[in-house]
Amino acid sequence: MKRFPRSRLILLTASAAVFVCAGFLAPAKTGARPDRDTAASQKATSAATVAPAPALHATDSTLFVPVPRWVNRKFTVLRKQKLFRQFGYELYLSKDLAGSKTPLDTSFETPKRHLRSDKVAGTTLVATAVEPAGDEFLVSFHAAGIGRTVFGKTHKGAIEGIASIADLDSAARRWDGAFVYSRRRFINTYDSITGNYGTVKVRVQDKLRVTGVSWGLTPLPTNPLWLAVEAPTKEKGFIPIAMSWTNTMADKIRQEPPWTEDLFEANPMDIYKWDSLTWNAINNHTIVSGMTKDQVIVSWGRPHTVSTDSSRHTCTEQWLYGSQYLCFAHDTVISVGAR
Repeated sequence: MKRFPRSRLILLTASAAVFVCAGFLAPAKTGARPDRDTAASQKATSAATVAPAPALHATDSTLFVPVPRWVNRKFTVLRKQKLFRQFGYELYLSKDLAGSKTPLDTSFETPKRHLRSDKVAGTTLVATAVEPAGDEFLVSFHAAGIGRTVFGKTHKGAIEGIASIADLDSAARRWDGAFVYSRRRFINTYDSITGNYGTVKVRVQDKLRVTGVSWGLTPLPTNPLWLAVEAPTKEKGFIPIAMSWTNTMADKIRQEPPWTEDLFEANPMDIYKWDSLTWNAINNHTIVSGMTKDQVIVSWGRPHTVSTDSSRHTCTEQWLYGSQYLCFAHDTVISVGAR
């Protein structure tokens, strides 16, 4: 299994994370250098569906392991980008978490009693116990790297900054050496010498060869895995993805696999027999009247909000994307506007 050199791994800066969270509406930028490294991510929610989903469901054990079943499961502590290392991780040396009354151990703890980044980043945690804590869970881990028992409390069913090690192995088996297609029509780049971030624009139908799978960095974006890819032009970058819904906030879990928002596993032009004008519009992140819902989702991604009103004679359904909205008459776009 190929992995990125650890010295070259780095995550998007806070400003880059904002760019990614803007989603499909953010215009892709070019200007990446083919001899440098790479990064990015996005997520949205919607009741709408598109391409045929793989034969997997969020309730499958390969896609979701609930917290009460974490005992003996291994996690990695994701490395943080430099800006956030000072804050450490919301992992603690005491079951009392930040409320511990024991003397502060400055060799392991920040002033807020979080475990220090330089002590636990990259280490393996093995869950040894899970206890109910109101609507959440208190999880005990053995931290191999420091030989200590540490504790974390879930928030909406997830603990910040850790990822299931099984996901890395599963992603490598599924994609390493395979071809994928970027739903976002760009791949991200990072120049480790200058610290600059960029993107390489690709078409949705461009065949991207996966050359390796590695852990990304935390915090946002939340996709913990990076697929290193090479475009037909030989330019290199990577696509951040999630392999499972394990350790994902409960309100973010969908029925389909999490990577379906970030990539296609087959050429979308083979899935959808649309004309060249439609594909040109999609590759330019454009919506035009007459597009279907499937075409809109491939172009802009899933809507942030969907509202329906059957009493309206024309705009029976409205999809909201930030400050922009689309009006549908049944399955067809009839207007595009700004709020």
